[in-house]
Amino acid sequence: MTPALLALLATAAHLAVFGSLGPEALPAYRVWTHVAMKLLATAGCLWASASLRRGDYMRRFWVPLGVSYLLLTLAEDPFASFLGRGSLPATVKLGAFFLAGGNLLSVGATAVLARSYRQAGLGFERSWRGKLAWGLAALFAVGVVGFGLDREVSRALAGDGPDAWASALSYLCDAATFVLLVPVLRFSLRLGASRLGWPWWTYAAATASWLLYDAIEPLPELAAGLSISLPSEAFRTLGTLLAGLAGLYAAELVRWARAERPAAAPST
Repeated sequence: MTPALLALLATAAHLAVFGSLGPEALPAYRVWTHVAMKLLATAGCLWASASLRRGDYMRRFWVPLGVSYLLLTLAEDPFASFLGRGSLPATVKLGAFFLAGGNLLSVGATAVLARSYRQAGLGFERSWRGKLAWGLAALFAVGVVGFGLDREVSRALAGDGPDAWASALSYLCDAATFVLLVPVLRFSLRLGASRLGWPWWTYAAATASWLLYDAIEPLPELAAGLSISLPSEAFRTLGTLLAGLAGLYAAELVRWARAERPAAAPST
């Protein structure tokens, strides 16, 4: 069974349980499955980093991305509450701090990835197609997060606390991450479905999943009575699991490249 299929089956199984639980059991199940998934994403990213040699440039991408998911794990209620010693104001502040830090690290990691493509001259060609790709990505990202961002900024300005500012920042960071992937995706199109492109297609799918989560999460406020809990949970789950899967694909790519190198060397 391929890792991608396993991730999809895990998502389907999670949604089946999620949709069948009653209101008493659902909150605890939701929190602890979110914790487990973010830890899996952390492990996948750090596994990719560990597969690389010390000093390898791409460790600058995988380590911050792994740490970002670790911070997002700490933002969940059980950890924030424990670290805040049960104090509600402290819990809210710590949750906001970890949420903001995790999202900023994710943007920083993706900027490092985009910079590596720029240094290699891949996907950053100066042409009308490149400018169009950047412009369309930015318009799409802003359009997707616009309503949720406006809602959270309004909450923050109304004095709803640091969690509102952190939530607003998370919308901005998801949009920025998507735009920064433009050169990665442009080069991945040349790679097609080859294993060289698997980590980057998967990471792009994770980012797109988070954007789609951002798009549908505020919908109940636009249409009264609309229930989007399952689709919202589906995109949140995919965004998290696919980030970890991208790390596993990257580690496998490194292992494959090292195995192929001696075979490709000419005999003497």
